[in-house]
Amino acid sequence: MNSFASRATLRVGSREFEIYRLDALDKQGIKTIHLPFSIRILLENVLRKEDGKAVTATDVRAITKWEAKAEPTQE
Repeated sequence: MNSFASRATLRVGSREFEIYRLDALDKQGIKTIHLPFSIRILLENVLRKEDGKAVTATDVRAITKWEAKAEPTQE
């Protein structure tokens, strides 16, 4: 799945790589810039693994709402 239209192709020389762009979320009003680097890495991985079953768009949104001092409400 690609619910947030974040999948893109990166061309390096003659090679192509599939990447998932966090700025695609920002362009949709889902802020990611406030997230620490480690959480941004987790977010990119969740975007990559989104399948609508084990990893959903709701999971992606939950990560973008991460706050350091907040009590966790979901795993």
